[in-house]
Amino acid sequence: MSSNDAAIGSALDRDAVRSASRLLIGALAVVGVLAVVTLLPGVDRLVPFAPVTFAAVATAVVALAVAGVLLYAAPKFALLTRLALGGREARADGDAPSNRIAENAGGIAYWLVAFGAVLVAYRGLAGVATPLLGGGAWAYDAAFLFVALVPAVFLVARLTVTVDPLADAVADRVSVDDGAVGDDSARDPDETAEGETGDDADRRSD
Repeated sequence: MSSNDAAIGSALDRDAVRSASRLLIGALAVVGVLAVVTLLPGVDRLVPFAPVTFAAVATAVVALAVAGVLLYAAPKFALLTRLALGGREARADGDAPSNRIAENAGGIAYWLVAFGAVLVAYRGLAGVATPLLGGGAWAYDAAFLFVALVPAVFLVARLTVTVDPLADAVADRVSVDDGAVGDDSARDPDETAEGETGDDADRRSD
């Protein structure tokens, strides 16, 4: 990789890390604001003409905001994962195990963050949806079950297709290490004996 390519790669890494960090810190700040709001007097009171509390409404709003931030940040976390595993490097063999591992790891990171966003929304909206639905609260769980199945299925699929390239990478690494050890140990005994004999002759001549 040339110095220009390295500089571009470093800038890309820094921008990706900065963007993902801003989103993550922003989500944590929103959660902190929610924690402060829940301490305000009267937030545990019911909203007029509704069976939910002000705290539940605030939690639902914050949960939706955090879930949206996570979904927006999912591609950035996927990019960071690929870059961390060397997915940016151009190789002659585009189907090399390391490239496939980096690509699949990026997909795993994406769907893992998306799955987390679904769980955040599910937990945050429960305080509002359950009282409003009453006896039909099972429909809330069923709806989020179907929604959560989408990232879960893709996550399992990515994990499954990562097994073979990861096994290939481990096998390649182990075979290379064994080959290096074999080159050092597989010396010709006759050559070793001749070398030692020559050294002895030199010492006698001295």
